[in-house]
Amino acid sequence: MLLVDRSLETSYITFGLTHDESSEGSFEIHSRLTADRVGAADAALISTPEIGLLTETHRADPGFGLWTSGAGAIAMRTPVRPDEIEDASILLYGVSGAAELLARATIWPFYGIKATAWLSEPDGSSTVSILDGLDALEPVEAGFSEDLVRAWYILTNQPLVTHLLSVPMGASAEQLLDVRSRLVAARSLGHAARRDVRKQLLTDTAIEGERLVEILGRVQHELDGATRAAAYSLIARGSGGTRYPLLREIPWWEPPTEASVD
Repeated sequence: MLLVDRSLETSYITFGLTHDESSEGSFEIHSRLTADRVGAADAALISTPEIGLLTETHRADPGFGLWTSGAGAIAMRTPVRPDEIEDASILLYGVSGAAELLARATIWPFYGIKATAWLSEPDGSSTVSILDGLDALEPVEAGFSEDLVRAWYILTNQPLVTHLLSVPMGASAEQLLDVRSRLVAARSLGHAARRDVRKQLLTDTAIEGERLVEILGRVQHELDGATRAAAYSLIARGSGGTRYPLLREIPWWEPPTEASVD
């Protein structure tokens, strides 16, 4: 089974899968897909840090993942200018693992804000909130909004890899390429219908269409050496204090050797 995380970055892919009759019954789309939902035989397009919880059963495809650079849909909201805040409790309610690690990797190093607490549930004490997806693109009614993907790029000169494709550890090259090609085909189908995708996303929002076009247009799916390094950089810089292990390296899929086949 192919499992796919429902997010703004995967919008074209999820649209393509749901509008391809040949894919019926062969995939599942989950909001906030986490590692505990992934079976040992499943492939999963999942938030980048979740790979750290799948190392016993899965490997990451070195050629496919979702990344963006310079701007994105992960935001920090503050009641005053960020440079006026010295310390704060930070609310991470409902955000992806990638958004959490991005916040932890930028709020102190880039903005100089010391986190006194990281909250997963609102309790009225947080002065800084992290939003992702469409919520991050909604206009600010009061206070300030900072694009953390932009902050990450300025800080590290790297793109943000939001999703990795995890495949079962023993997957053959043919199996990996089959899953990858399905996702690429779904993305192409969704991109061809991008006006319909944007129309669906913009329903009941105040987001400007041009802003959504810009953000979706930045999302790429091919990984190379630089983007693989960026994926690890996010994990290395942001995993401290989270439920995600700090990996020595991301377990990338490699072709089985003759010895392992025997």
